[in-house]
Amino acid sequence: MITDKAATMPAPDDGTEPGQGERDGMDRSYAAAGQAALMLVESLMLALVERQVIPAAALIEAVETVIETKRRLAADGHDPETALRAAALLATLANSLAAAGPATKG
Repeated sequence: MITDKAATMPAPDDGTEPGQGERDGMDRSYAAAGQAALMLVESLMLALVERQVIPAAALIEAVETVIETKRRLAADGHDPETALRAAALLATLANSLAAAGPATKG
């Protein structure tokens, strides 16, 4: 099993309010997990398209469904800042899939 000792080390005491360093560390942990998950999903999707297991258009449609859901959640006031950031990241993923589609493999 691969571990990263730095990820398990407590945040240094930098004079912030008690527990703030822990929250910042947790935020960074969530951000790192989110980045890793998104990169992994993109890589797997691109591999599936490259191997012609699933057409890029089908994956793009699935991603666009999630984008629309995130935009609706934002419009309904459900953590709009985060939902819109997620939608933007997903749009980048959809563009990556579109670029990998058959039209660019000529």
